[in-house]
Amino acid sequence: MSADTNRRFRSRPASKVVFSALLAVFVFALLLWPGLLERPETGLRDRVVGLFVEEQPSNLLILEIDSASIEAIGQWPWPRSVYATAINALGQAGIRSLMVDVDFSAASSLGGDAELESAIRSMAETVPTFLPVFVQHRSQMDSDLMIRRPLPKLAGSVELVSVNMYPSNDGLVRFLSVGFGWQDSFYRGAWNALAEQADTGTWIDYTISPESFRYVSFIDLLEGRVSERSLRGRDVIIGSTAIELGDNLATPIHHVLPGAVVQALGAQTQRNGGLYAVAPVAGLIILALFWLGATLVFSRCGWLRGLQALGLIIVVWLGVFGLAYLQAHLILDVFKPLFLTALVYVAINLARLDSATLDRFWLQISLRDNEALLDRIVATTNDYILCVDRDGMITKANQSIQTLCDRTESDMENSRLSGCLPDARLGLMALPSSPFDTYVVTRVGQHIPVQATVSRVATSGDAIFTVVLRDLSERVARERELEYRAAYDSLTGLLNRSAFFGRVDETLERHQSGCLICLDIDYFREVNDTYGHVAGDQLLKAVAQRIEVYVGNLGHCARMGGDGFALWLPGLRFEAGGSQFCERLLEEVESPLTLAITGDIPLQISATAGAAEYGRQENAADQSHQGNLATQAEILLRQATDAMRLGKQEGIAVRCFSESDSQAAMRRLELVPAIRTHINNDAFYLVYQPKLDLSTLTPIGCEALLRWPQNAGEVVPVTQLIEVAENSRQIVPLTRWVVETILAQEAEWEKKGWPRNMALNLSARLFQDRNFIAGLKDLLNSSSGYFAIECEITETALLGNEDRALALVSELVDSGATLAIDDFGTGYSSLAYLQSLRASVLKIDRSFVSNIQESPGNQVIVRSTINMAHELGMTVVAEGVETVEDEQFLRAHGCDLAQGYLYARPLALPDFGRWLESRENAAAQGPGSA
Repeated sequence: MSADTNRRFRSRPASKVVFSALLAVFVFALLLWPGLLERPETGLRDRVVGLFVEEQPSNLLILEIDSASIEAIGQWPWPRSVYATAINALGQAGIRSLMVDVDFSAASSLGGDAELESAIRSMAETVPTFLPVFVQHRSQMDSDLMIRRPLPKLAGSVELVSVNMYPSNDGLVRFLSVGFGWQDSFYRGAWNALAEQADTGTWIDYTISPESFRYVSFIDLLEGRVSERSLRGRDVIIGSTAIELGDNLATPIHHVLPGAVVQALGAQTQRNGGLYAVAPVAGLIILALFWLGATLVFSRCGWLRGLQALGLIIVVWLGVFGLAYLQAHLILDVFKPLFLTALVYVAINLARLDSATLDRFWLQISLRDNEALLDRIVATTNDYILCVDRDGMITKANQSIQTLCDRTESDMENSRLSGCLPDARLGLMALPSSPFDTYVVTRVGQHIPVQATVSRVATSGDAIFTVVLRDLSERVARERELEYRAAYDSLTGLLNRSAFFGRVDETLERHQSGCLICLDIDYFREVNDTYGHVAGDQLLKAVAQRIEVYVGNLGHCARMGGDGFALWLPGLRFEAGGSQFCERLLEEVESPLTLAITGDIPLQISATAGAAEYGRQENAADQSHQGNLATQAEILLRQATDAMRLGKQEGIAVRCFSESDSQAAMRRLELVPAIRTHINNDAFYLVYQPKLDLSTLTPIGCEALLRWPQNAGEVVPVTQLIEVAENSRQIVPLTRWVVETILAQEAEWEKKGWPRNMALNLSARLFQDRNFIAGLKDLLNSSSGYFAIECEITETALLGNEDRALALVSELVDSGATLAIDDFGTGYSSLAYLQSLRASVLKIDRSFVSNIQESPGNQVIVRSTINMAHELGMTVVAEGVETVEDEQFLRAHGCDLAQGYLYARPLALPDFGRWLESRENAAAQGPGSA
């Protein structure tokens, strides 16, 4: 906008701006008063709130009256004895409170009512118990209200709470009232009773995911498929979730939810501090401030700056809304202030339009229409124009076509069209009437791709043809580039995955054998972390060039993504030259190289290769399973990748896939559901290996170790169990089972006076999950505190994402747990790294301890480790102590604690108790008896 225009805007009378802003307020009020803005307000608010939905820790459990339970019991309504059985089971499990959202206002059988009365009275004696009371119309045609209460003999020992939930104007349940009064009684809301909060109403916080609560089917509880430990300490809501029972409510964000779930959301909202809306007066003040601010801002700037300011206001206010909702538990209007601001912006800018401005506006529209017409003509004639007579002689050529063909106007005029457009040699009438692709020939014979459009122009004289050409050079080049990109990796120039598969499948039609090799650069991520991604890209290009040169015409090579490469060598057998080929390939790849970004420092890398052979007898079943050549490349790549992965684990540079590898992969797949089943069935068990004070040989605690169920067929090694659990995302529930099992034994250990120190191993994957660490802290905080929990992690567990993992470790240590570094000496920790971990215990790996008298090198390592740990204020534990000589050496050099087969193998809980008793008896008999 020009300076004159700005001055003209600034000279506008202030009254005109104020009038337009007041007009905007008037329009806003006309829409606000009848409630026309409520639907867009709630709609936008729900969309913003929906962005923050997440699971939250909660001890609420919903015992579902679901379709499966109704079908299993075989009748509805259920006998009161069914509820009595469930309530007795909950009482035995030690729940924290009980809310039964079932209508017991009518009598059933005498025996059933008596059994239910006994169960409720027994429950109410130990934990808070609540039954529902609600108000409803007497019938659909009767507006009078009536109250439904439980039978007096059921209500005598419990608190009656309101379960009435009313929808807002849009039909969705958003607010839960404090309760209701009837005659001389007041019934507070069930959500307030469960939350143990002050009796206040609250808006429901729908950022709480319904998945935050645990759900248990009623029939599972009745048939004993729910462990008592999973119920202990829970606030339980018994309610209907079956669709056919109709106890469902329409809600924002989560759509339709059962009434019991909405009660749980309300209780969790109250526990979080409640959720409240600003008072109407405060809302009007906010609107007034927005109106005033918008009037001041938009009156001082042009329409473009005003539009930018409007966008900024929208972004800032959305941020303020989110902050107030999440941090202050306060609901602000989000749409209304922004809509009012937009109205003010439009009104002020419309007020600036005078008659001259309107004239210019209509003139611009007219010019734009004319420009659109001219643009259409240009689009019809494209770029290059030739006029040709009926005999095919050029009569006129514009400057563009002259430049394209590198010919002058005199050279082109009165020459045949076929001289520059060969397709016209058969005459103009033979050419297509619609646009077609062809080429023109330049003066030097170059062919340029074009799109041609031939049209006949009717004139008063002879017929004239116009030939309009469009240069397709860029399109053809782009198509070729797309074809290249579709087949080749943009970084290395090697084939990409899909093109590689095509080459493999194509050659398999001609060859009955071949070797697919998968190659991966070791520690490539460390190169990226050390030198940056530019260095990583340079390394990939250098390795790709070496592979391509080495393979040559023997086969095809491709980049499969990341630092992975694949090679296909048709006709090659692994045992007949393939193994040697892989070894020489690795020698070529691993030879030192210098990257531009690393300067003169040579970079030494290593790689691992996995091979899969097509046509190999022992792989034939796996390779022919699909029965389709089109899938062989993918099968071979999967096998080669598995072989490479196993090679990395085994420390083998070159490995070929075998049938045993396939069986191992199938075994890992079978373990995934088995682990989940054993967790749900509480089938795993723990063993305990004692730890002793080396100075007195007194047991001070133990290490809890997980074991596969003894009655579950083949025994699965712990290392394989943990690997599958980590890769199938079951390590979190598996570790939670271990911790819960340990804490469930805490009271028994304290009663027997057994050693308090309890060590458990934590996987590295757990320190990437903030929710698990928070849950672990909650579990530890809920315990009696008898156990001194010691969390063991390997020294390399946190490498790769250290900042986040170290923060979670600090949270765990702050909660009272002790951190131990397990298998020390097998990684590459530094002193600074150990200090940052805030570890209190250092465990020396058994590979350095066993038979230490026979290894002078290990003796030096162990002595140095003990001294270093003591300098850092850490306790030292030696693993794998198997002989008296090992024990004597460790004691002589100041090691604090020891564990190993010299003292005891990992023991089941009863055996561990007997072992402790034997140690106590031996100690009582005197020194030397232990």
